[in-house]
Amino acid sequence: MTMSNNLKKKRQRRRVGVFGVTARLLMLVAASLLALSYLSILVNPASLWFFSLFGILFLPLFVFNVFLLVWAVVRRSGSFWIPLLALLPSVFLFSQYVGFHPRSQAEAGLKIISYNVGRFEVDRKGDSLSPEDRMAAVLAKLKAERADVICLQEFCVPTALDITAWFRRNLPGYHCSYFAFPGRHKKVGNVTLSRYPVLSRSSQTFEESTNLVLFTDIDFAGRQLRVCNCHLQSYSVSLPGLVKSVDDEDYLRKTGEKMKRSITRRPVQVDEILKNIDNCPLESIVCGDFNDTPASHTYFALRKGHQDSFVEAGRGFAATYYYLWPLLRIDYLLHGNSLQAIRHASPHWSWSDHYPVIVDFVWNKQ
Repeated sequence: MTMSNNLKKKRQRRRVGVFGVTARLLMLVAASLLALSYLSILVNPASLWFFSLFGILFLPLFVFNVFLLVWAVVRRSGSFWIPLLALLPSVFLFSQYVGFHPRSQAEAGLKIISYNVGRFEVDRKGDSLSPEDRMAAVLAKLKAERADVICLQEFCVPTALDITAWFRRNLPGYHCSYFAFPGRHKKVGNVTLSRYPVLSRSSQTFEESTNLVLFTDIDFAGRQLRVCNCHLQSYSVSLPGLVKSVDDEDYLRKTGEKMKRSITRRPVQVDEILKNIDNCPLESIVCGDFNDTPASHTYFALRKGHQDSFVEAGRGFAATYYYLWPLLRIDYLLHGNSLQAIRHASPHWSWSDHYPVIVDFVWNKQ
């Protein structure tokens, strides 16, 4: 009996030992991947493009490390320090993904909307709406919001349509700035609408890309600011198509090539925007579709000298992209010291694959 018991105990210890080593190895791998997601903020993807992929995965890696920490504590494992140390830097990132600010009742001095309308072509719910119907629905919502400034990306209309005249008829009271790439049947680009007088307007298109930034200098009753309406390089990847074609090697290879091309182009586009901001004497508002997460070189480069309206006033999850919600926040509104965000919202409008960013501000004393 004694020998039998001893053999059982040895086997149990061996099983526990193997399990413990495997668990520790899993913790080390998860911690290392999370550390790489932190590094993606610092590494310029123009030189090491694949680091951006770790930044995209920050939120699931964070959740997985939290799970491992809780599991280790419950089991009284001495390896709990591995996920704990890995999670410590996330304290500085977590507020960019989830907000806990109470809803302010203060009266806003300025309201801005940024919205990628997806060319009015995204059929998310099988509603079979025409682009014209989606455009009409978005227009009705924008009228109801009564924002002071509206920044639209991927605004798409027939080539023959006069965009300025169209907005004058359908959304009166706004000054219109836009740049649209012309096509045979349609033109697509960015539009900035302002209830305040526009002092000047210009645009910057990017090499080998249909993405751009629209600069509009606006006089807000004596306070002059430059609004940078950005649409940075898209991945040009269909997430539903990627899921359906997960076993298609050729499709996956082409998808990887597209992602690499997009990731390496974005930092060049960011540099162009930063040059404009640095050479402009006016304080800037930077908004739009960055096509990158808060754990990215793109976000932190553009945020330099700016506040993030979600970090200031957001509640709940910050995600602005319909697919894989709540993982992807890729639309932003960054502002300078003249403004303070008091309300930030991304309502789930159903006419695009993006959700709008709607922010109420108060003016800080000059």
